[in-house]
Amino acid sequence: MPKHINVSELKGFDWWVQFRDPYDTIEKHASFLGVEIVCFTGTMLTLIHALRNGGRFRWLWLATLLHGITVECVSYFIPDIDNFWHAQGVVTFLGLRLPLYIALIYPYFIYTASVAVSHMRLPWWGEPFAVGVSVVLIDLPYDIMGIKSLWWTWHDTDPNIYDRHYWVPWTSYYFHATFACGFTLVFHGIRKLLDNQTEKWVSSSFSKELLTCVLTGLLGMPLGVLQFLPIYHPLHDTNKLHSEVCVALLFAVYVMIIWSADRSKSESKPTDRKNKYRSEILLHLILHYGFYIILVFISKPENNVVTGLHEPVGACQETVPVYTAFGHVLAKNKYLCLDHYDEAIFDFHCVKNLPKPGTDYYTICGTKFPNHAEYIAVICGVCTFGFFWFFQIMTQSYSLPRTTPKKVKQN
Repeated sequence: MPKHINVSELKGFDWWVQFRDPYDTIEKHASFLGVEIVCFTGTMLTLIHALRNGGRFRWLWLATLLHGITVECVSYFIPDIDNFWHAQGVVTFLGLRLPLYIALIYPYFIYTASVAVSHMRLPWWGEPFAVGVSVVLIDLPYDIMGIKSLWWTWHDTDPNIYDRHYWVPWTSYYFHATFACGFTLVFHGIRKLLDNQTEKWVSSSFSKELLTCVLTGLLGMPLGVLQFLPIYHPLHDTNKLHSEVCVALLFAVYVMIIWSADRSKSESKPTDRKNKYRSEILLHLILHYGFYIILVFISKPENNVVTGLHEPVGACQETVPVYTAFGHVLAKNKYLCLDHYDEAIFDFHCVKNLPKPGTDYYTICGTKFPNHAEYIAVICGVCTFGFFWFFQIMTQSYSLPRTTPKKVKQN
């Protein structure tokens, strides 16, 4: 990848895809190459699991990929939600906006959570919320270490992402929970409407499953967006509550639904759970949580030198409107103000000259952990809890659902 790129001049194939030398990433942004490798490996394990188990797991994997591409593309091209910029991966699409690993991280997150939750045998009204919570437990270390390691950057003054948790917008957790929930509801709901006779994880006809898969990829996002209406927008936009309150209330509702659903089950646990520890998903989760525990100990974010797309630099006083679902008109700065910005995760200590006004492709530099011990405690804590959650529901609940029809005894 060239050192400096004028993105507006990218045409044809160069706009669709750009490549980066992995050795350049190792030299300047080693942890980013690490997360790409972990994501590629974890996603491959989920694909192997889907192909090995068959049934609707294969369609689930494909639907998560389509859902991810839909969410990312919509986010880049709607101004009100175009508020983040990824670091440049070994392969990056769409005018340097979509790294390959980001497209693959949706199966990495949602397929993993869906398979794990399928062991719980929850009723249809409880399962989507359990998938949402499970996705957030996978996301937590990724989000916290990712922003500190500059795997992406956020808009500095966007009111929808202004409230932060270790520099992660609280709404990022809200997004992951609600979008995974909406995805799950559509994936199972549409198939049930098209075919109410076939068992839940047994494949129906090719045409019905393909239609379900495509509609899930397209409609999972709108159902996630709708869940911002009852809690986030009235409390945050109208009544000015901090986003962490909205997230806490959302998760309280989710947990109550999950708990109620789990208590309402009537079937008993099967006695035969042999090979319950032999799963690509458990291996994937060990790799996932292990990577972040190791990374938080060895990472030196102040050594990161990240050249790529970031928030455009320009005049400090110029603002643009942000329209909310309830008709409020909020505002954010149109440009990153170099004289007054509130992003302690990066500065410009590693470059000789600051980016010029109007520039959106420039170099930023990582900063030290403000308290390394605190980051170690937080990441180790969430990883331990996350793995405990998945280990319990995958090994101490039910076996994986059947993906082949019941055999009918013949007299």
